[in-house]
Amino acid sequence: MTRHITLARACRALALIELATAAWLLADHEWLLGILVVWAAPSLLAADAVCRSAHHRARAEAHRAEQLEAGEQVRPLTPCCRFWKHSDSQVHGPGCTRPPLPRRDTYRLDDGGRAAFDEIVRHYHDKSTA
Repeated sequence: MTRHITLARACRALALIELATAAWLLADHEWLLGILVVWAAPSLLAADAVCRSAHHRARAEAHRAEQLEAGEQVRPLTPCCRFWKHSDSQVHGPGCTRPPLPRRDTYRLDDGGRAAFDEIVRHYHDKSTA
C-alpha cells in the first residue's frame, strides 16, 4: 500500500465525517455552520480522487518495472507522463515511460563527414523545391 492510498482514505473519511457533521448542524438549525462545513467536503473528495490516481499510477509503474526486469517487452504506460497530451509522442523527461529516440552521434564524424552532415541539416527545414 502506498502513501497515496492512505491519504486518499483519510480524505474520504474526513469528507464523510464533515458531511455527517453538516447534516447534524442543519438538523439542529445551525444553517451557516452547516453550509460552511458542506462547502469544504468537495475539496476533500477531489484530493481523494487525485491521491487514488497517483496510487494507481505508482502501482502501474512498479508492475512495468517488474516486467522490464524480467526481460519482457512492454509498451509505454498511457499516459506516459504528466505532459503526454502536448508532447507529439516525444520523450518528456526522466519520469517518462516512452523509449528514447535514437541518438545522432555527430561527434564521431571526421571533418568531411561533419561538413556533409551540416550541409544536409542546413537544408532540412528549407521550404524551397531545390
